[in-house]
Amino acid sequence: MACELCDDVTKTGELVFEDAFTFVVLHNDWSPRGHAMVVAKRHVENASDLDEDELLHIARVWHRTERVLLEVTGAERAIIFKLGVFTPHLHLHIYPVAATATRDDVFAAINGKASADRDEPFIERVRVLLTAPPH
Repeated sequence: MACELCDDVTKTGELVFEDAFTFVVLHNDWSPRGHAMVVAKRHVENASDLDEDELLHIARVWHRTERVLLEVTGAERAIIFKLGVFTPHLHLHIYPVAATATRDDVFAAINGKASADRDEPFIERVRVLLTAPPH
């Protein structure tokens, strides 16, 4: 079975980080600004399919990515989804949102009914912060 995340993760968005176990992609839909995915490189459907070291590594990348996205977007909250409905490959969606976001606001973003304009300086800032050595 073909998997778009295995075949070419950049079809889903802008690659801003990559290491031995993960990709981080700013999603093409820009709904909302900073919508990103942390993607396991190994094709598995569930976190429970990973060994403990892989899971902990992905969790560290998720933690760092969420922190960077909150900083760069100015959002106070991150909504996280692990769906796999259309693409059965382990990936976590991170949606940075305002603390005042309502359920309707969140689902408008998730359903792609809200969108921000693509922002090259924003992409580069996220990339620089994610690839800089942690301090």
